[in-house]
Amino acid sequence: MAPPLATDAKRLRTMVIALPVLIVTSAILYRRTFMGEKQRLLPRPNDVLDQQRNEDSFLHGRTSMGGAPWIRPGSDQQPR
Repeated sequence: MAPPLATDAKRLRTMVIALPVLIVTSAILYRRTFMGEKQRLLPRPNDVLDQQRNEDSFLHGRTSMGGAPWIRPGSDQQPR
């Protein structure tokens, strides 16, 4: 069994785990607050079945997924 971590190592481990979560959460909240993006909702089971019957693509009419948090989806702007 490994020896227990030193205090500084525990702090570093906490920062390595918490910092990415903080950054992603902040980016999502920024997009929703200032860019006007709506909250994503989990689809109900009936909605999923209806969409599978009506649509071929898993993108549901969108051309891409993801992206930078400061660029609105659907805009053709490139960051400079």
